[in-house]
Amino acid sequence: MAVFSPLSRLSLRSSLILCITAIILIVIMFLMAAAYAQAYSWTVRQDHEQALFTEMYLKESILLADRGLSLYDSTLDSRMEEAFSGYLSAYLASEGDISRIDLPAVRDALGADFRGQLDLYIINESGIIVASTVPDVMYLDFKNYPEFFRSITGIREGDRFVADRVVRSVVNTTEGTVSGQLRKFAFFPTPDHRYLLEMGLVMEGFENQRSELSYVEVTRRIQEMNPSIELIRIFDVNGNLLLERGVNPHTGVNQTLIGEIFATGRDVEISEHDGNRRLHYIFIDLRESSTASDMSLVAEITYTQEPLRKVLSQILLYYTLIGFIAVVMGIAMAYVIARFLTTPITEILEDVSTIAEGDLGHTIRSMPNPEFRRLEESINMMIGKIQQFSQEIEREKAEIRIAAEIQRTFLPKAIPESARFEIAAMNIPAQEVGGDFYDFISLNEQSLGLVIADVAGKGIPAALFMALSRSILRAIATADQRVEETIEESNSLIAADGAAGMFVTLFYCILDRYTGEASYVNAGHNPPLHYSRRENRLRTLLPTGMAMGVMPDLSYSVGRFSLDAEDVLVLYTDGVTEAFNKNGEVFGEERLINAVCASRDMSAGEILDTIFRQVAEFTGGAMQSDDITLVIIRGRK
Repeated sequence: MAVFSPLSRLSLRSSLILCITAIILIVIMFLMAAAYAQAYSWTVRQDHEQALFTEMYLKESILLADRGLSLYDSTLDSRMEEAFSGYLSAYLASEGDISRIDLPAVRDALGADFRGQLDLYIINESGIIVASTVPDVMYLDFKNYPEFFRSITGIREGDRFVADRVVRSVVNTTEGTVSGQLRKFAFFPTPDHRYLLEMGLVMEGFENQRSELSYVEVTRRIQEMNPSIELIRIFDVNGNLLLERGVNPHTGVNQTLIGEIFATGRDVEISEHDGNRRLHYIFIDLRESSTASDMSLVAEITYTQEPLRKVLSQILLYYTLIGFIAVVMGIAMAYVIARFLTTPITEILEDVSTIAEGDLGHTIRSMPNPEFRRLEESINMMIGKIQQFSQEIEREKAEIRIAAEIQRTFLPKAIPESARFEIAAMNIPAQEVGGDFYDFISLNEQSLGLVIADVAGKGIPAALFMALSRSILRAIATADQRVEETIEESNSLIAADGAAGMFVTLFYCILDRYTGEASYVNAGHNPPLHYSRRENRLRTLLPTGMAMGVMPDLSYSVGRFSLDAEDVLVLYTDGVTEAFNKNGEVFGEERLINAVCASRDMSAGEILDTIFRQVAEFTGGAMQSDDITLVIIRGRK
């Protein structure tokens, strides 16, 4: 007979009353932890807000400095525009033959009005410098700088003078780097729009008015405002380092990353592996529609975590001491009470562990307190229900496995063979059973029917509707070899037999095994992709009617194409283009088109593997949201 202490006869409520005193002491520890967490959060937030304010101040200060430089740059606009009259007169006198223009003489005549070195350039329609007083840049091709090429093309096709900002020039044609002297450029199109006349002016004041005078004071004030900043560097759109201030904790410049920031216009933040520093790249948009060059900048700020860590260490030490005192005061009383409370709980855990290991016949041992006895009864009752539910789940899983096995029998067991083309196909359901299917229907010795379809929804309802749709289509297709009549009759039967709200998108094509001629109906399905080797282009086979099962008595039009040698036909369901990655982005039609174009010279099986591999790499392990079905047909040589 078990003997219990007087305390064990009490209810759990009575036991808890005795424990309150100990709990109060323990609560102190949690309060200290909460207070530290709040102080930690506030300190980190203040550090973050200070960084945001610093970056905002830097950006606004640079914008303001750039406005001042813009005003300085524009002081030469009117004089350069007046000088273009002489330049244009020389062109008109040559009657469009630029070889007759004595550019050095024109330069000398025009340069007398300027306190600097004036150079002249002539750019043709292809964006190439075909004449210049600077031999090093002759035949420089501006198509190597796409954004700038688009700008000067627009100027050449226009009819007005355009003054550029003071920018870095190209060193020479061989290197092609934009790191030469600072020049003030201006442009004027010829009346016949065949050439773009360009002036480039070099003056001593250009260098002094740039980074050293414009940005150094700004960066100095920013470092004084925020002690966490170790280094500030500023780069122009060509990757040139305009300014570096502070202690450089790392070497080198990530030109690739800077180029990506200029291309995307997005700020980027990078943390170093040791966690002591983080780099924030800030894009400063200084583009102007009235100039040819992009004056935008990227500011690189290197933050160190040391000041923040020192503050957090002091806060942690303070709250640790308070917490330690509170814990010591509560340990003595908590020991005896915890032992009393944990004994029955430990016994319950032992029993639950035995049950969790698979022994569902094991029961919870008898407990001393009334509350624990009620818990014992509830757990034993729960175990009984778990046994019942487990049996039902196993039965349902068996039924789903059988349904999946039956569904797999609906897919073709073999790929049709043909001397004219090769075929590859795959189907991956999102669940054990799905609503996608593809089929090959041998209509006769000459004609082959190709089918790909996607039933709305997933799971068993979609699988059943898929089986209905496939059976109806296959039965009608073998009796009627006109694609539009096959789809129209199938649609009427599916709409009559299908459940409300269920429909199927479907692409049905009849392909001539010998000539490659094909006729098709696209009932609301994703447009297949047809790459023509002869035309060297890719087109989409757009829908020719509504999805099947929506309503009876629909009419469908017929599309036609020819699958010639080395042509590629890609049939797919939306599980391919709507595959999501972990960021919620979809694979999309553009990536699919790029994958098809990149693999068009491969075999059908290799094209299929390439597309699926790129989809899998894009999703990166994210859960498959929809059935994926692909059919590739490629013409043999």
